Amino acid sequence: MSIECVCILGESEKCLTERKWLCNPANVPLLDLRRVRNSFLLHAARFKGGRMNTSRASRVVALYRLPLLLLSIVIAAWSAWSAQKTPPPQPASIATAEFSAARAMQHLSWIAAEPHPTGSAAAARVRDQLVNHLQQAGLQVAVHRGHAAAEYGSGDGRGVRAANVENVVAVLPGRDRSLPAVLLMAHYDTVPHSPGAADDGLGVAVMLEISRALQRDVRQRDVVFLFTDAEEAGLLGARAFFASHPLASRIGTVINLEARGSSGRAVVFETGPGNAALLGTFAKLAPQPLGNSLTGFVYRYMPNGTDFTVPAQKGIPGLNFAIIGSQIDYHAATASVANLDPGSVQHMGAQVLPMVRQLATSATLPTSTQEAIYSDLPGGWMISVPTWSGWCVLAFGLLVLVVVARRATFNQGGWRGMVSGVAWWPLALLSVALAVRVSYRLLGGGDATLVNNRDLLAAFSKLAAGEGLLAIGVVLALGALTLCRAARKPAAVLAVLAGACASLRGGFDAIALVLGVVVALLAWTSAGAAVRGESMRLGALLVAWIIGAVVQVLAPELAPLLLWPLLAVAAVVWLLPAHAPLTALRVLAAAVITAFALAHVFHFALQLFEAIGFGTPEVLALPFAWLAMLLLPWVRVAHGGRWFAIAAFVTLLSAAGVLAAASLTQADRTRYPELSQALFVADPDNQQYHRVSPLSQLSDWSRGALRVGQGEPARLPIPALDWAGVWATKADAIAVPERVRFEPSFDAATGQSVLRVLAPAGTRELRVRLKSGAVVRNVQLQGEAVPLLDEADRWSRLRWQAPGPDGIELRWPADGGPVEVQAAAGIDGWPKDAAPLPARSAHIVPWSTSDMTWILGATRVSPEGGAHQGGR
Repeated sequence: MSIECVCILGESEKCLTERKWLCNPANVPLLDLRRVRNSFLLHAARFKGGRMNTSRASRVVALYRLPLLLLSIVIAAWSAWSAQKTPPPQPASIATAEFSAARAMQHLSWIAAEPHPTGSAAAARVRDQLVNHLQQAGLQVAVHRGHAAAEYGSGDGRGVRAANVENVVAVLPGRDRSLPAVLLMAHYDTVPHSPGAADDGLGVAVMLEISRALQRDVRQRDVVFLFTDAEEAGLLGARAFFASHPLASRIGTVINLEARGSSGRAVVFETGPGNAALLGTFAKLAPQPLGNSLTGFVYRYMPNGTDFTVPAQKGIPGLNFAIIGSQIDYHAATASVANLDPGSVQHMGAQVLPMVRQLATSATLPTSTQEAIYSDLPGGWMISVPTWSGWCVLAFGLLVLVVVARRATFNQGGWRGMVSGVAWWPLALLSVALAVRVSYRLLGGGDATLVNNRDLLAAFSKLAAGEGLLAIGVVLALGALTLCRAARKPAAVLAVLAGACASLRGGFDAIALVLGVVVALLAWTSAGAAVRGESMRLGALLVAWIIGAVVQVLAPELAPLLLWPLLAVAAVVWLLPAHAPLTALRVLAAAVITAFALAHVFHFALQLFEAIGFGTPEVLALPFAWLAMLLLPWVRVAHGGRWFAIAAFVTLLSAAGVLAAASLTQADRTRYPELSQALFVADPDNQQYHRVSPLSQLSDWSRGALRVGQGEPARLPIPALDWAGVWATKADAIAVPERVRFEPSFDAATGQSVLRVLAPAGTRELRVRLKSGAVVRNVQLQGEAVPLLDEADRWSRLRWQAPGPDGIELRWPADGGPVEVQAAAGIDGWPKDAAPLPARSAHIVPWSTSDMTWILGATRVSPEGGAHQGGR
C-alpha cells in the first residue's frame, strides 16, 4: 500500500527532529491534507500496519550512523598519519645488491662534516673526496669545470646569478655505450653555515650507495652520476653540464635527489615531460611509493627550482625526489648527520635503486609522449592514469546528480535548499581557512620564513595535529549548523568575532575580518538547510562536479585532490538518501568509502601543510572541504543535530589543547638553537664602516654583536648589497689590504665598453649593480648575453659565486652612455682588526651570511671606457 507522509509542522527542522508526521493513506491532495494537518499527530517510529512501519533494523542503523562516521574519520586520520612514517634503516650487513642506509650514512661523515658553499675551501675538499671515492670504486671520473648564468626574480628583485662551477661526473659504463644513458643527479654544495646533511648530502650519499649496489649488474647502458656544484646559487652546475658537457646529449632519463628538511619519506614531487611510461614503471617497482601530480603542477609555478628544472626544460623525461619533513633544519646549522632521519635515507634509496636498476638493465627506456595523472593511495600503492580518465569520474558524478535530482522536490522551499547546497562548499572552505588562520596568528605564527617563529616550527608535529583537529571540528560544527536553524545568529556572530580576533596578535588582519563576514553570511544561508534533504545535497554535489569539470579542462594534474574525491562523494550521496530508511549494508558501504576517501584527502592535507603550511595554514581548507562534502550525506534531519554538536565540541576542545601544547612547548635549544647574524661592511672609498644584521628581529646575541660598535642599532640602507634597511651600528675603521678593483676599457674593434671587476683574494661571492640612463642592448657577461641594463634608470643586479682571481668581464655597446657601477665582495670570516664578535653558546648558531666581511666599491664607466672610482 502506497502511503505519503508529510511533516505536520511544515518545513521546520524542529518538526522533523521530533519525528512528528502526518500520513495520507487515502492519497488526499497535499493541499487538502495540510488543511487538516492538526488532526493527526503520530510518531513515525511508532507507525504500524497501513500507517507507517519503520523496522527495528533501520532504527538501529540510524542510531549508529554518527558513530560510524566518526570512526571513519578516526581510521582515515590514523591511516594518513601512519603513512608518513619512514621504514627502518637497513644495516650494512644486508646483501651487497640491496640498498643500506647504514652504508650510505657512513659517507655523510665526510660529506656533511662542515658547511661547504660554492667557492669555499671546504667545497674543494668535498669535491676531491668525491673524486677519490668514485675512482676507488672503479667508476670513470672527471671534474667538469665551467661557468653558467641565469636570470632570477622579477621587478625590483630581478637580476642574474652566475658562478664558476666544478661538477663531479662519474660513469658506470654499460654494454652499449651508444644507448641513451640514465643520469642520477644531486648537488654537493651547501648554503653558508649549514653542513647540509640533508640538502643535499642525503642525495650524494644515496647516489654513492647506489653506484656500489649496481657494480655487479649486467647493465645495457651507461649510468651517469652527476654531483653538481652551485645548485644553491641558481642551479648553475646543472646549467653548465647540460650546456657544455659531451654526455649531456646522451642523457635519456634523469633522476634527481633533493631535500627540504631532514626527515620524512621520499616523495616524487615533480616529473619530466611524457611521464606516463616512466611513472608506470616506478609504480610497479617502488615499495611504498609516494607522490602525486598536484605537487608537480604547483612546483612548476613556484619561483624556486631544483637541478631537475634544467633537464625538464630541455624535454628530458625523469623523476624528482625529495624529503620535506623537519623543515626547521632546512638551510640551517642543525642540518647535521645526527639530526638526519636514517629512515628517510632508506626510503629514498629503496625508491630509487630498483628504478635505476630496471632502467640500466633494460634494452629500451620507458618512453611516452603522454602525460599521466598519478597519486599514491591509502595502502601504500600508486596509480597512474591517462588525463582523459577524469571524464569518467565526471560521468559517474553526473549520473548521481541525475539520481539525486529525481529524488529532490523543488516545491515548498526545495530551490532554497539547492541554494544552501551551492553555498555549502564555499562555507566549508572559508570556515576552515578562517579557523586555521586565526589560530595560527594567535599562536604567534608569521610568514613562511624559517627565521621567525622558531619555537612554533620546532613543535610542527603538534601544530599540524592541532590544526587538523581544528579543521575536523569546524566541519562537524557545520554539520550541526545545517540541522539547527536557530543557531544561525550565534554562528554568524561567532564568525565575525573570529575574524576580528585574528588582529589581536601580529597587527590588523583585514583578510581574516573579510573571511569572518563572508562566513557569517554563508552560515546564515545554510543554517537549518538539512531539512530540505536531497535538494541541498544536489546543490552541493553540483558545485563539486563543476569544480571537477573546470579542473579536468584547465589543469587535470590537480585531479587527485580536486576531482578524484568526487567519486566517493557521489557514491556516498547515492548510498545514503536523505529521507528513505537506511539499511545496514548501505551504511557500512558508505562508511568504508568515506574512510578510504578521507584517508586519501587527509594524506594530502598532511603533505600540503608540511610543504607550505608554515606561513600559509589556509592551505588546509582545500582537502577539508572534501570532508564537508563527505559529511553532508550523513546528516539526516530525522535524527537531530545534538550529537553532531557534541562531537564538534569535543573535537574543537581537543584541538585547542593540542595547539596550546604546541604553543607552550619549550624548544630544546640544543636541538633547536637560536639563529644569529652579524656582518662587517667596509666602504673604504667613503670611510664608512658598520656592523650590521639583516635579521628582521634582532636576537639577543645579534643585538649584542652590533652594540660593540658605536651606539644603538638603527635601520640603515646598503644599496650595494640590495638591503633597503638593515640593523646597523657604526664601527671603527679597519685595514682593507685589497679593495674591489675596476678595470674599464674600450674595445675599438667591437665598439664596446669593457669593464673587468676584480674581487679581493678569498672572495666567495661578488655582487655587482649597474644602472644607465638609457636602455642598453646586448650586454655580455663572460662573452654571453645576459639581461642587464635592459631598463633605463633602474639598477640591474648580478651575483657571482666563486669569482676567482681573474674576476668577471662585462661588455656593452659604448653608445649606451655612462654606466653607474656598485660592487660588494663577500669574504668568509670576521676582520682581524675589528672588535671581535661575542662568543656563541651551544644554543646559538650563525645563520645565512653571518660572520662575513663585505668590501664595497663603486665607479662610473664612461662610453669611452674611462672611469671615476670613489664615493657615491
